[in-house]
Amino acid sequence: MKPKMRNLLVLLLVLSITYNFYMLYDNKHSIKQEQRRNQSGLGFISILGKNIAGRLEEFLDHSHEVGNEEAREILFNSWRIVQGESRSISTELTIMSPRYMGDLAPKWSLLQYSLIRIDQFLYGLDLKFLEQRSYSINDEETEKLKAVITVYTKINEEVNKETENSVLVIDSLTEQMKIIDEYYATTLESINQD
Repeated sequence: MKPKMRNLLVLLLVLSITYNFYMLYDNKHSIKQEQRRNQSGLGFISILGKNIAGRLEEFLDHSHEVGNEEAREILFNSWRIVQGESRSISTELTIMSPRYMGDLAPKWSLLQYSLIRIDQFLYGLDLKFLEQRSYSINDEETEKLKAVITVYTKINEEVNKETENSVLVIDSLTEQMKIIDEYYATTLESINQD
């Protein structure tokens, strides 16, 4: 009876070790897939962001032409595209998983937060346009839109460099994000304290 019991225990031990190695491999593979997914998502966001930046420049170029029907059509079309692309970015951000990004997880989280705040600003501006039935904007909103253009332009440029850690572009966006989000400085302080 003892040799059979010993053989059974050895078999169970071998199966347990094999299973643990398999689970470890599977876990590492899943993490690598999530990291590739995040990188791919950032590439997609950079393309959409470049389109937003171009449309916002067009929007700002015609925003002072309030009475002109042709300008109003340009404003309508540009803004419609900005809203659509911003919604697509927002959807992409919900799929992003910063926790799998190792030491860069805080940078990924901050980038995710920043782009969500941009989407919220654009959505709020959209509600204002619908309420007032015009595309008139004040100086503060103009400054924020220019900051959004800079954010998306910088992200697109960094992703196009094809560097390994393109998420580090978030460090160069602080000034623009402080213009867009009045709570950004407080957010940075709380992150730095952790």
